[in-house]
Amino acid sequence: MMLFDMIHFERPYWLLFIPVTLLIAFLFNATASQKSALNSTVDANLLEHLEYKNHSSNKNKWLGVISLILCWIGLAGISWTQVPTEMFESTQKTVLVVDQSLSMYATDILPNRQTQLKQTIRDILEQTKEGDIALVAFAGEGFVISPFSQDRDTITHFLLALEPIIMPVYGSNLSSGIETALSLNQDTSTPLHIIVLTDDLSEEDEERIPSLLKGANTQLDLIAVGTTNASQIKLPDGQIMRQNGRNVIAATPIDKLEAFTQSLGGQFYEGRLTPNQLAQVTHTSLDNQQTQKSENKSIYWQEQGHWFALPLLLWLAFQFRKGMLFILLIGVFSLPSEKSFASPLDWFLTPDQKGQQAVDQGDWQTADQYFTQPDWKAASSYALKNYQETIESLGGIERNASENYNLGNAFALSGDVSKAIEAYEKALEQDPTLVVAKENLDYLKQQEQKKNEQNDESQDQNSQDQNQSSNQSENQENQQSSSDSDEKNEPNDSSESKNDNKKNETEDKEKSPKDNKQEADSQSEAEKKRQPTALSTKNKLKL
Repeated sequence: MMLFDMIHFERPYWLLFIPVTLLIAFLFNATASQKSALNSTVDANLLEHLEYKNHSSNKNKWLGVISLILCWIGLAGISWTQVPTEMFESTQKTVLVVDQSLSMYATDILPNRQTQLKQTIRDILEQTKEGDIALVAFAGEGFVISPFSQDRDTITHFLLALEPIIMPVYGSNLSSGIETALSLNQDTSTPLHIIVLTDDLSEEDEERIPSLLKGANTQLDLIAVGTTNASQIKLPDGQIMRQNGRNVIAATPIDKLEAFTQSLGGQFYEGRLTPNQLAQVTHTSLDNQQTQKSENKSIYWQEQGHWFALPLLLWLAFQFRKGMLFILLIGVFSLPSEKSFASPLDWFLTPDQKGQQAVDQGDWQTADQYFTQPDWKAASSYALKNYQETIESLGGIERNASENYNLGNAFALSGDVSKAIEAYEKALEQDPTLVVAKENLDYLKQQEQKKNEQNDESQDQNSQDQNQSSNQSENQENQQSSSDSDEKNEPNDSSESKNDNKKNETEDKEKSPKDNKQEADSQSEAEKKRQPTALSTKNKLKL
């Protein structure tokens, strides 16, 4: 509400208390003057000489009234300063390509398919709050109903007058509608989202549309209007559409439309869209969520109403004790340093409001001490990396998708991966378009899979090491037992060994040096085989 060109009131209804305050003040003043006991016994000419009028008291009362009026002005949100701010606009571009062939008058959906088509378009317009949107209708050819615009009301206005019976060319040429939609996007680097609403697909369109979309930065989603039940086409004048003396029957090829949409990499929907489906169809997989700086700037009024509360506070302070001016001067000169932003107005703020002020100043530690609401308390605890307190704050409330996502982050950073995965999955159930939750969920699942694979490898390696050590101990025991048995047999076979030694000496003398060398090599190899194998330490457990 603009009172003057340079004055703005954000909440003007508070100004209604000004006349009420003045009326009450005059009534009290009139009542007080009539209550004097001397009015009925003393003549009015003499009464003014007998009564003492405290003019300072009257001034004090009217100062209170003026201070209260100023307070009402402050509560009305008075401002006289305009602050320009930069605006950012979405680069997303969406084209609604709607079928306006006469089959839209089919009555398999009451009252007809055209009515459901218009309602679906209204739902999409209400769901898409940002970005440019255009409307293209096609029958025998494609026609631009509304070029790219951010004004949803204009498109809704055109939609009311849209009827298949008034199309210049009758027929059903979907490829012409797609070609018209592509011609609207002059900047080919900008991604384009095409939403088609139709009830049929010809073989010619099925062959031509993929070639039109080839190489284009475009996503095509399709919404099938109608059912597979064949029904008659009832024209607006009440007549049934006939061709060659027979009634024309229209049925929507649901399976064919779905297969065609999936072949193009788009999403397929059928009939009236649910809220979740509306959220999905208005959110594309293209990189169209970027924003650019708008040429226009937003002008907002900077509220100054808090200054109008000071006169009332000063007036109230003077009502309780004398010498308050001196005390106020001492208080002003003993204010803390600039780092402290406390003010007398903080006395009237709730703890949560004080916490919000601390957040605006970047002081999360102070904000955490003030916040009492669980969701705000969780936000401050999370900023301070007190993840356990964050989990406790969010655990006792009914959470939405964003709060479940925050809870999942707290669980993940605190090391509880399984509960973090549960929180992310619940957030995606509530809002399937929450991309950051899906990315975090996929990352945690990948980490869990890698961890399980490493644990399996470690267990296999430990079992191999244990088997190897057991085999080595058995070999050592066998060698020890064989050596003991040889020592026991040495005294009994001393004579035989002597004879053998003599025999061997004789044979050694008869052997050539080459034979002696081969025998020595074979003995050294046998000695090596008897030695125990060292424990392998190449494979170690990875932590």
